[in-house]
Amino acid sequence: SQVASFGHSLFQMAFAGSPYAKHKDADAWDEEASPLPLERRFKQPQHFDAALKDWVDDEENCTEEKVAGGWTMLRLAFGWKPLGQTIGKPDTLPVGTNRAFEIADDMEAGYAKESPTDFTTPLRRSGRLWRFRVLRAEDRMTTRLITETGEFLMYARTSLEARTIAFFLYDPAKEHEKSLFNESSPAFSMTFNENRTEWRLVQENCDNCQLAPAHLSCSRYGRQQLALIRHMRDRVGDGISNVMEVIIPGIFSDGRAMVWCPMLRRGDLGQAHGHKNETQRLITKLPVWNEQVESLVLDFKGRNIVSSAKNFQLALQQKPDHVICQYGKLSDTNFGLDFKFPFSVVQAFAIAMSTMFWV
Repeated sequence: SQVASFGHSLFQMAFAGSPYAKHKDADAWDEEASPLPLERRFKQPQHFDAALKDWVDDEENCTEEKVAGGWTMLRLAFGWKPLGQTIGKPDTLPVGTNRAFEIADDMEAGYAKESPTDFTTPLRRSGRLWRFRVLRAEDRMTTRLITETGEFLMYARTSLEARTIAFFLYDPAKEHEKSLFNESSPAFSMTFNENRTEWRLVQENCDNCQLAPAHLSCSRYGRQQLALIRHMRDRVGDGISNVMEVIIPGIFSDGRAMVWCPMLRRGDLGQAHGHKNETQRLITKLPVWNEQVESLVLDFKGRNIVSSAKNFQLALQQKPDHVICQYGKLSDTNFGLDFKFPFSVVQAFAIAMSTMFWV
């Protein structure tokens, strides 16, 4: 597209317009303003709550969705700094030097994804939902996340025997990505319990431990956690609705997510009840019973949704009517996935994937 052709230049321009640079508290929103380590940059609870309230209040009346048009527009959604200026340790390659050269070559050709951080960075603050699509194979074992314009973003493969969904940054069906796809080395994985009611998303190469020796890495203690999802069923009117509770790491005042690593003395994300400002809790916006159609209904603004048990909307617990993520069926194998800050791409995709057994 014409927008995508601007490439890196447009990518750089996106940061000058980042809302964090214009926030009334410049020090709080400028990640370069503080030399403190990541964990110490987290502001006092009242400061975090005020920032969150400002974000929600500013967006309360804005319902228009944004179309995610390829990687350039997705980068705009991140509000990222140019490559080479990101904070944190570089990713370590899980395989040998030959693969490193392959990745370097494909990066030069524009095929390689530079870092899993692209998918764990919360989308920048916006009053609108960014729109994506989820394409499910007929056997329901493989799924792809694409932009609204059809550009590939992520590939997911489900193993019922292992009760695991593996997430990859490359599509094995694309000729130019086959050399980069490694089925034994997913970027993220999500496990679910026997009852399929609890789902846990982790990052395989922890941001905190990726350069640490194995015996000092969180890979032995559950890995870096990105989301905990619990499913329930609730009666609404004369119907029964699938509902969920989602817990994700909190967001620093500069817009980055906390690193939920066991080696940083962070326990199970699902048990972090006493850490009010270190986690964020999201709940299902309940549908309403419609007597005329004798069914539960939700308003998916801007989407022509087909009736499905998998359809849902999520909101922050403290703002239950303010939708920040919605997932709705468009056809038998096509779903719309729309979301915004504080979600990252992989969190929203994983939450959508967790509904695969809902009926």
